[in-house]
Amino acid sequence: MRARFAQRTLLATGVLALLCVVFVLGRPLPSSEYDQYRLRLRQLRVQSSELERDLLQFHLGLSGTADIPPESFARLRGEVESLRRFPPQLLAEEQQRLSTALDNFVRALVDEELLHTRLHQLEQRRDELQTNLERTSSEFAVRSPPGEPRERLQMLTRAIRGGAEDGDLPHLEGALAALARELAGQPGEEASRAKLEADARSLLARTKEARETLQLLMERTATPAAEQIITTYFQLHERAQTRAERFRIVLFVITLLLAAFVLLVLWRLTRASKELDTLNAELERRVEERTAALSTANTELRESEARKAAILESALDGIITLDEAGRILDFNPAAEHIFRLRGAQAVGRDFLSLALSASVRPEQRTAVTRALRADAVAGQATRLELPVLRTDGSTFPAELTLLRVRSEGPPRFTTYVRDITERQEVERLKNEFVSTVSHELRTPLTSIRGSLGLLDGGILGELPAAARDMVRIACSNTERLIRLINDILDLEKMESGMLELKLQPVESADVIETTFSGVQAMADGARVRLRHQVIGAGTVRADRDRLIQVLTNLVSNAIKFSPVDGEVEVIAAQDARGQVRFTVKDQGPGIPPDKRDRLFGKFQQIDSSDSRTKGGTGLGLAISQAIVEQHGGHIEVHGEPGEGAIFSFALPSGRAGSGVVSRVKDDSRHSILVVTTDAELSGRMRGLLTHEGYRVLRTPSLEEAERLIDVGAPDALVVDPRQTDGRELDFVRRLREQPRTRELPIIMLTEQHEGSVQPLLVDWMLKPFDETRFLRTVRYAVRQPGQARVLLVDDDVSTRQVLRAQLERLGAVCYEAQDGEDAVALARATPPDLIVLDVGLPRMDGFEVVDILRQGKGRGTPLIVFTGRDLSSVDEHQLTLGHTRHHIKARTTEEALMTSVRELLNGLLAQHESGHGPHKEAS
Repeated sequence: MRARFAQRTLLATGVLALLCVVFVLGRPLPSSEYDQYRLRLRQLRVQSSELERDLLQFHLGLSGTADIPPESFARLRGEVESLRRFPPQLLAEEQQRLSTALDNFVRALVDEELLHTRLHQLEQRRDELQTNLERTSSEFAVRSPPGEPRERLQMLTRAIRGGAEDGDLPHLEGALAALARELAGQPGEEASRAKLEADARSLLARTKEARETLQLLMERTATPAAEQIITTYFQLHERAQTRAERFRIVLFVITLLLAAFVLLVLWRLTRASKELDTLNAELERRVEERTAALSTANTELRESEARKAAILESALDGIITLDEAGRILDFNPAAEHIFRLRGAQAVGRDFLSLALSASVRPEQRTAVTRALRADAVAGQATRLELPVLRTDGSTFPAELTLLRVRSEGPPRFTTYVRDITERQEVERLKNEFVSTVSHELRTPLTSIRGSLGLLDGGILGELPAAARDMVRIACSNTERLIRLINDILDLEKMESGMLELKLQPVESADVIETTFSGVQAMADGARVRLRHQVIGAGTVRADRDRLIQVLTNLVSNAIKFSPVDGEVEVIAAQDARGQVRFTVKDQGPGIPPDKRDRLFGKFQQIDSSDSRTKGGTGLGLAISQAIVEQHGGHIEVHGEPGEGAIFSFALPSGRAGSGVVSRVKDDSRHSILVVTTDAELSGRMRGLLTHEGYRVLRTPSLEEAERLIDVGAPDALVVDPRQTDGRELDFVRRLREQPRTRELPIIMLTEQHEGSVQPLLVDWMLKPFDETRFLRTVRYAVRQPGQARVLLVDDDVSTRQVLRAQLERLGAVCYEAQDGEDAVALARATPPDLIVLDVGLPRMDGFEVVDILRQGKGRGTPLIVFTGRDLSSVDEHQLTLGHTRHHIKARTTEEALMTSVRELLNGLLAQHESGHGPHKEAS
């Protein structure tokens, strides 16, 4: 190998030496290409000169010359185009310069051709005018008398012909002027004379223009441009020769240096030849290893492709590859099975027309089309559930996933089709199971909670202290178990997307007050004060029960983590965007920023040891966040450690005008309008009347009271005459004079009896008033109380027993039905004032009961649906008779249920538990 290398080195050295000799002794030989190009340029100049000569001879009228054909100019232009193939020795800049010279020659040649054409046209026109003029002049001469006039006309005609042919403008102008004078003396030839004069002027103008054009043709020849091309080429040729000489010198120097370098390299390579042999052996070894590695990689690649093919063959989902036009490129066996179509028949067909049925909603079809667009984001999947069409015309529910494949070639899309018929059936069975389980859990828990509440309330008499403590422990743990079950069921509904919101305008203050009433006992036990503010916040559009659930969770947490004698504040205020922001503040230890992300996770606690102290499952905040997000908001956490925690969220405002006026018009329960400026007195009466099931309205002025009465008259009016300046009696008389308010019950609160207006009122109430007498008077004024009949319909005996005890405690008469058929029979035999109905009943469920009663006289009967099943808005709409309330077992407190009973019975209860008997006459 070293000998072969040395031979090649000696050969390279000899070649370099030969080059040196050539560069030293040799001279550049004449370049035939240069000479040929120069010869062609000279030929171009000669041809251009000959063309110009022919042009001048033709236009000067020399004998023996013919017209120049256009092919002569075209031939010269073609020669110029062939000259644009420049010698390769010229640089780009030099070629551009020579090309510019050729362009100038072409422009001169084009101008010359245009001038020739124009001059030829002018000469032809001049000849026509000259012929016409001679003919007209000859006609004049014929009509002229023989003798001297005719001879002068003939002489002038010859002079015009000679001037026109010679281009002698002064001679032509004189002859034309003389002709005009000669014709002016002949009478009766005005028209002919005018025509002759017009032809003469045109002839003169054309002759002048032809002479000027001939002058331009002689001046604007292409020969100078051809000379300029030759001159430019000679200059460039000299520059190229100079450059070649310099290049030769530089190449000679480089050759010498290269020869020296080669000698040096040869000296070094001789020393390194042994090392090269070693490296060569190592390289061969590595090449063999690399070859083996590539072979292994190819084997693995083939195995990977085989695995992918096996996956496609064995996949249960249909996998379809589409091109940018939506045509099918590949169809795996699962797709063949799903669509009942062979792959060979599917390839090339349009996927949308193959798979999408007519029942697909327009927005779903649009989503599929958008996902298959060429500008779709690669790697971003679109997942839809929609009915898919088979080739036999049947459809099946499918989950369709469309994904653009990342590739450098044309857009390709992969579509996964999964038949979800079985999954939907499983989900349906799961929902039925959850509904059944929730009913079976909530129903006994409701009975347990109600029974314990009755025991704690003393329905069986005063309990011993130890027994009362045990009952209260059982109540507390029952509530804890109920909350856990409700949270788990809510969580399952949220994860399955089944949580449905019933959005409506809700009073912010009412929601906060309801929340406080539910957690007041917890706050009292923890010795924590509750305070709230409503700042410019009226109604909010939300699901009232779910909003109360969120606030209850937040306030309960705030109470748990607040110190003794601490304070929890809830603020509802309108923010800058017009939304209502709810804020819950406590005075607890606060939440470190690094632990806030864990707050809204499922089953998450900030500190496990603390969770054992405070209790809780860690689901409340996760559920609250999900509810708020479904409303379009988000719970935010603020506050510094040691300074308490602040939870806030914003919800959209409700519709304007959902205030007092709408409540006056609401006839679902009797409304009482209280006119007083005493906030304490108003609060007392509001609490008493609301507890009895009345709707309470309040206004501080008689004028506002009249406006509210005009909008919708209340069922009774309570007037505190203080600060009315004695106008209350005139106010009452005005009401009695109007037909709409003549029978309106009015109760006057005063410190002294004024018998003069007794006929105008229902009763006077001396202050401080007796609450018992006040309630009796209101019930008498609104509606005479009686024995309210309540039909209890539930298949669970314990639930019916607890409800009976609670309702009889209110003074109601109860009768029971254990299934739907008995309920319908009892409702028809003895129409009740109120029905409390479960949904999951044997023989006939609650939906069927409501449908049957709605068709008869019972369609206006007030109804409370009390079930362990979670109801959708559609279910609630179907489960409606007269005024209807929907309550979920184990989620609704006894107080909330009894409040609905009072509202729907509208004062029919005799209130046995408070000692108030039926009132038959006014005091």
